Amino acid sequence: MSTSKVTKSKLQATQSMPTSKPGSKRSRLRVSYINPLSVVKTTFIITLAFGLATLVALIALWLLAKVSGTIDSTTGLLTDIFGAGGTGFNIVGLLTLPRVILIGSIFTVFQVVTWTLLSGLMAIIYNMFAEYVGGWEVTLTDDL
Repeated sequence: MSTSKVTKSKLQATQSMPTSKPGSKRSRLRVSYINPLSVVKTTFIITLAFGLATLVALIALWLLAKVSGTIDSTTGLLTDIFGAGGTGFNIVGLLTLPRVILIGSIFTVFQVVTWTLLSGLMAIIYNMFAEYVGGWEVTLTDDL
């Protein structure tokens, strides 16, 4: 018995559409498959960049709050509200720069892992549904 392997096109051209300009063309394409591995790699790089930007912004905000005296004034306010005598609330002890970097790093790792896994799962789900409904239809044109 010989088995013939049927290959399926990832982008299927459906038809050419007439255009309003005499020299331009339009093509209608259908996206019927998305490679989950390429989606995972792309999402990983993008979320890693956003995560690093979040860490840099968090460090910059902490330094700005420290230089402007916001952390010290917040400590004084919380001591006035919650403190009686010498048992005041010390926010400076809680919000040190290494602790802020640690919390931001944990959040970044969680964000990168979550979005990467979710995007791969969504690509797999899209491929399952695209088998039945045909996928997205995209119209490409060379009009400018």
